[in-house]
Amino acid sequence: MTTHSHALTQSDGFTNKVLSIFGLALLVTAAGVYTGFQYLLPVFAANPILIYALFGLELILIFTSRRWHKLEPWNRLLFALFTFSSGLTIVPLIASFAAEFGGYDIILSALFSTTVTFLAMALIGATIKTSLRGLSGFLFMGLIGLIVVSIVGIFIPWGNTGEMLVSGFGVLIFAGYTMMDMQKLKHYEDDQYILAAMQLYLDIFNLFIFILRLTGAMSRD
Repeated sequence: MTTHSHALTQSDGFTNKVLSIFGLALLVTAAGVYTGFQYLLPVFAANPILIYALFGLELILIFTSRRWHKLEPWNRLLFALFTFSSGLTIVPLIASFAAEFGGYDIILSALFSTTVTFLAMALIGATIKTSLRGLSGFLFMGLIGLIVVSIVGIFIPWGNTGEMLVSGFGVLIFAGYTMMDMQKLKHYEDDQYILAAMQLYLDIFNLFIFILRLTGAMSRD
């Protein structure tokens, strides 16, 4: 009984640590968005290559995360760099939606929907007794398909109906990942807290992007 109680306490402590870092990551992202709007939006418009450079930095940090996520204190600094860069790269998207729809109401609506969806899926993942590992294969294949379709869409733009379908599928994929990644918090090692926080961060960040795109597509009809 004592060993079991200790394990539960240890698990709760890890979850609280991950969620604290996850919350800080969202604040750092907000700082990135603010910085982008205040100082860099004209720079991005004049030099679009900078956005691609930031995307490249994010991808490098994601794909190398398993090498640096245990390196104190660099793991926190690199994670902060990643989340700040993410805030910068989303600025042009937010600005374009605000310009198209005449204000930030659509952004706030997407933020609210993202928050509700993420919290609901996270609660299910944290409390459901059934293992969600069986979803991993489906979600991964869905993610690959989503990436391929998105790349094709750059060269062969689809209509508003296609945007709605792709965005809706993206919402389902990352809602599923949120449930699964929240449940997985029970299975990490104690020194994997940055990796766990990054997974949740990628879930909510991509969930917001696809909900925003879906909201925009539905508003155009």
